[in-house]
Amino acid sequence: MKKLMAAALITVSATGAMGAGFGIYEASARGNAMGGAVVGETGDASSNYYNPANNAFATNIQVSAGVTAIYPYCDHTVDHRSQTRMHTNWFLVPTFYLTIPLPFDFALGFGSYTEYGLGTHYGQNWDLAGDTQKTTMRQVTLSPTLSYKITDWWSVAAGPRFSWIQFENRKLPYHGDTLYNDVDKVVAPGVHAKGTVSAPDAYHLHSKLKGEDWGVGWLAATTLKPTEDVSFGLVYRSQIKHHIRGNFDLDGNVSGTATGTLGMYAGDTYIPGRDITVSSDVNEKVRVHRGASAHLKLPRSIVGGVNWNVTPRYRVGASVTWTEWSSVDTINFRIREYGYRQPLKWNDVWRFGVGMEYDLFDWLAVRGGYAYDMDPSSKHNGTTMIPAGDRHIISTGLGFKLTDNLFLDFGYTFIRMNNDDRIIKVKTPEGEEKRYRWSTRNGFSHLPSLMLRYYF
Repeated sequence: MKKLMAAALITVSATGAMGAGFGIYEASARGNAMGGAVVGETGDASSNYYNPANNAFATNIQVSAGVTAIYPYCDHTVDHRSQTRMHTNWFLVPTFYLTIPLPFDFALGFGSYTEYGLGTHYGQNWDLAGDTQKTTMRQVTLSPTLSYKITDWWSVAAGPRFSWIQFENRKLPYHGDTLYNDVDKVVAPGVHAKGTVSAPDAYHLHSKLKGEDWGVGWLAATTLKPTEDVSFGLVYRSQIKHHIRGNFDLDGNVSGTATGTLGMYAGDTYIPGRDITVSSDVNEKVRVHRGASAHLKLPRSIVGGVNWNVTPRYRVGASVTWTEWSSVDTINFRIREYGYRQPLKWNDVWRFGVGMEYDLFDWLAVRGGYAYDMDPSSKHNGTTMIPAGDRHIISTGLGFKLTDNLFLDFGYTFIRMNNDDRIIKVKTPEGEEKRYRWSTRNGFSHLPSLMLRYYF
């Protein structure tokens, strides 16, 4: 059983790696509705996320608070076998922003927002419950920034990013696997019955890996306004290194009836015609509680965008994001004396967005946008913690002017994920590697959002 426990600890930690493409880009109802294309000119305090250099052009104190709700869903198969549908849940992403103009063309900004996260729940009755049953990752960034308007058409900004992250993964180790035991019984003087007996579906184990950490990165940004109606923005976000610490818990039992046919041996001589069938009960309790840790790098990224005020009532924008997901090449896990390196082999990817906004009335603006988001995950080093596939993101929204200083924004985003498949590798109790083809179909997400903006 000690050999089994060592393998279980390593296997559970290994498949607890972060899922591919776990970036969160939904930072405001207005920005969501415009496909994130507000980098060159944001127009409100959410510039603390999209481009803090825009704060330098603010003429009064601005504050914004809002929330985006995320509802993911997908069908899936394992080796072409249909599975129970992924359980659906709502995940809330709150945001808060503050911009304060200072003397001498400086401005102070603060943003509280989410850059990364995921949540999947498959339940217990599916073929890959040994890889993932339920996974949740929560992350919050706190980012104070200082911006400076160098000229009437050029500004810069910089500041730290304090990142808090919490990760939890639950699974059923060795779900559906068979327990094999080698048997050597003395049945007569000098005569042994030798062979292997097996107990199908003997593992009834539950594991939980949970931890959290604070990390620090930084950002730098700039805005150029070559004309009164055109603005360009550029934002660099550094890598953030996290050393997540927490606990690993494993409990349950290994039980069943092991049966098999044993051959008769006298020394090394096989005695034909004397095979016997044996049956024995297996029942062993398992309970483990140990400290655990993992090293995770959140990737660096570069965002560029342009915005154009076509008329006083009509505005358009475009943005492009490059993310260095290849830096998340391997996750290093440690559970007390056991260590493991989980290869991911992700790729650097791009995200493209376009959006528009039109003032239908003085008190009502209509918005729309589209974004294409590439999936960075590797086809041959997959994980079931997040559905695979590139994403098409269609969004719309409304902006209401309630008073001269108070605005209310609504947004709705629909994400459609391309059908795709990944190779999932799962360790057996004997340390062998089993491979499955996991395919996701009909993947989508609903993302309604709401934000209040106030200008002092």
